[in-house]
Amino acid sequence: MKALKVLAVAIALTFSGVAMAQAPQAPQQGERPQRQRMTPEQMAKSQTERYAKSLDLSEEQQKKLYDYNLNRMKEQQKQREEMRAQRGQQGQGQRPDFMNMSDADREAFMKQRQEEQKAREAAEDKAMKGILTEAQYKKWQKLKKQQEMRMRQQMQERMQNGGGFGGPGGPGGQGGPGGFGGF
Repeated sequence: MKALKVLAVAIALTFSGVAMAQAPQAPQQGERPQRQRMTPEQMAKSQTERYAKSLDLSEEQQKKLYDYNLNRMKEQQKQREEMRAQRGQQGQGQRPDFMNMSDADREAFMKQRQEEQKAREAAEDKAMKGILTEAQYKKWQKLKKQQEMRMRQQMQERMQNGGGFGGPGGPGGQGGPGGFGGF
């Protein structure tokens, strides 16, 4: 009888351990909850719907914008996967080593990134001019500037609150992998 009780307790503990291992864990203090990744289709749909409301887009404009957004999101996903593959080959979390990089190399790297960003922005601008009316385009530009200001403000708040992208000690945070302040 005693052996049966011990067996029952062992089984109960085993099943409770399995259930706990499968249950989603609440984020620890200071951690952000993990978001479920959206597919490129979901991201394109979400962004298209947001602009459709704020810019009062026609059905045809929504279709064109969705196609543009979907292509852009798929390209971004492809680039992220390529970067992950490179990091996997070079070592987990491998990023440019700004601390040990010469000033000239660092400047060249940053210049290249800025040029790539300008090219992406010019392509987006051209696409939006082709989709939107003149009035919608002007409104889109204002919305985009407002979004950029919010992003800058959020970045400044993160930096003031103790670190880079991952927070203190996190990836990119102070003392974490990737250097200081997100670099």
